[in-house]
Amino acid sequence: MRERILLLLAVIFWGTSFVFTKIVLDYVTPIELMGLRFLMGVPFLYVIILKKKLPFNIEKKDYKKFLLGAAIITSHFFIQITGLKYTSATNTGWIISVTPLVLAVLSYFILKEKIGRNGVIGIIIATLGIILLVSKGDITNLDWLSSVGDWLVLISAHTWALYTVATRDISRKYRPLIVTFSILLPSAIITIGYMLFTSDWTKFVNLPTEPVVALLILGFLSMGAAQWFWQEGVAQFGAAKAGFFLYLEPLATTCLAVPYLHEQFGLFTAIGGLMVLGGVYIAEKKIQKK
Repeated sequence: MRERILLLLAVIFWGTSFVFTKIVLDYVTPIELMGLRFLMGVPFLYVIILKKKLPFNIEKKDYKKFLLGAAIITSHFFIQITGLKYTSATNTGWIISVTPLVLAVLSYFILKEKIGRNGVIGIIIATLGIILLVSKGDITNLDWLSSVGDWLVLISAHTWALYTVATRDISRKYRPLIVTFSILLPSAIITIGYMLFTSDWTKFVNLPTEPVVALLILGFLSMGAAQWFWQEGVAQFGAAKAGFFLYLEPLATTCLAVPYLHEQFGLFTAIGGLMVLGGVYIAEKKIQKK
């Protein structure tokens, strides 16, 4: 039961993070938001590592892989947060859920892993679902093609999949929390260092209560606690079973975004979201059977 609660909390923290990101973006830039999240989340992870007494036994030959992961994850956060400036948290939650399918495609081209017939069917269904989401059901009106925010969020799904592929070997070789911390640390140093020379830090002191609370949630819960809970849950419950909890992430986003941000959740959003989840389910079901 404990592992299920941890996995559920991790998914809720990640799903609602899109809503809190929208709140904070009214006051700070994407880079500043990244830096502030790193400033809280990375030390939090370090404390957990010390508490669990995990060893930092990283071999020198793997340094380049960690730096590559840091470069990709930094780009990922920037692209996704920038995308959230121009689209809804609801759309973001549903579009991001297509990441497993993007991962399957990248694995096919980079790692030569087979997709299979069900994988192809799932990708097609999910793609149609995304088109329905972004176009809001009016596919003939090509204005949806210029939805910068939705496209950036979709690109961020690709960068996350690329990050997963690029760090696959080191994730299997070292403890997951060690890998996560060691990749986020250089990203944090670069981002916070950039902020020191470009941002007016006095504005952070004068932030209203709402964005401050949202920042604390994004830093300590979404980036810190969620990573810890997820790793603990996967270790006890298994990666395959834990993956099903990710289906709840867009639901968590929607449940908070609709009442709190007053975002619309119409018929086509519901149908498009179900198509995305259905496509992912069809593809992953085949993969797990293998």
